[in-house]
Amino acid sequence: MEAKIQSSTTKLWTKSYVLMLFSNLFIYLAFYMLTPTLPAYAKATGGSNLEASLVVSTFSITSLLIRLFTGSIMDKIEIKPLLLAGAIILAGSTLSFIWLPLDAIIFVRIIQGIGWGLASTGTAAIFSDIIPEEKRGEGMGYYSLSMIISMALSPIFAIIIMNLYSFKNIAITSILLVLVGVLFFSRVKLPKKTFVASKLKKKFSLSDSFERKAALPSLLCFFLVITLCGIMSYIMLYGKELKLTSIWVYFVGYLSIILVTRPWVGKIFDKKGHNVIIIPGSISIIIGLILLSYTNSITTLIIASLFYGIGYGAVQPSLQAWAVDRSPNNRKGAANGTFLSSMDLAYTVGSILLGSVAGYKGYAVMYRFSSIFVILLLMLYTYKLIQKNINQKENLREDAIA
Repeated sequence: MEAKIQSSTTKLWTKSYVLMLFSNLFIYLAFYMLTPTLPAYAKATGGSNLEASLVVSTFSITSLLIRLFTGSIMDKIEIKPLLLAGAIILAGSTLSFIWLPLDAIIFVRIIQGIGWGLASTGTAAIFSDIIPEEKRGEGMGYYSLSMIISMALSPIFAIIIMNLYSFKNIAITSILLVLVGVLFFSRVKLPKKTFVASKLKKKFSLSDSFERKAALPSLLCFFLVITLCGIMSYIMLYGKELKLTSIWVYFVGYLSIILVTRPWVGKIFDKKGHNVIIIPGSISIIIGLILLSYTNSITTLIIASLFYGIGYGAVQPSLQAWAVDRSPNNRKGAANGTFLSSMDLAYTVGSILLGSVAGYKGYAVMYRFSSIFVILLLMLYTYKLIQKNINQKENLREDAIA
């Protein structure tokens, strides 16, 4: 069966779109409050560097696996029940962290990854359904902005709460935020899906879950998110290494510059494409990471956050919009699943790899090392652009000869 979305409007700012922005904001806030605090909690309770990295990476393994199935399945069935199931798993597993020992938390994080895979893929699929095609760049940009805002605000709240109270308060706050997110998305009205029988009926296969057209943007996002993993997971520990208790200020600068630049980045994507965004944005990220690695004051910290924020806030949404835009209409869910899976894989690889580098050389060297992945992103993207231009010139030459 193939699903076709019946949408009667080309308007972006509908009631459902606004409700989903708030729902996504609160669900991401809830989840990412755990990212900077769980490694610090693991170290504070006597855990090793490996255990601190495992509490970050284990969720992403099952999240990645669940996306292999849910991405394409959401192109064929109703999305809301799967999203609700994911939210319940998220809240329930977070509740258990209050009394579980560290080893058990690492195991439950594996289960939590299932909930995160369902919830995050579900919200992405809903956005793909309700955003008009001609507004794809702008619409996906604001969807990504709700993710980025939550990922910037959550460490601020989490680090302050952790310093003033305890990890128990983090868990309770996270659960409440999930419930608020569920309240918002329960009021969303989705476009109707009409199911058309395919000419050839075939059983589900893993290839259904991978959208080939989204592969290149997803690979580039993988390189990008490894750097974000280093910031989200280890910046609280980096602050302790630097003796900067106000390390959360980094996210104030990061968020502020994104809010300033986001309104015009999506519009540039819709008018001129990703070419004019990804290269300068990636260069800005590299500068931000290098500055962060040499920071010794709040001033340097904020400048580093501005460079990283303007780059990440431009590149990540552009890559996601590109991945969805170049995929067939009946494969948008699979495209989002492929893209978000690359982010999960980046967290798995990044938390372990960067955690190992930090264990041997310290967090400053770790941030310098992570910039290599953005250089790889730039090299691959530039190569593909050059290759595309050469192919276009050859096609034009052949057409002229013909």
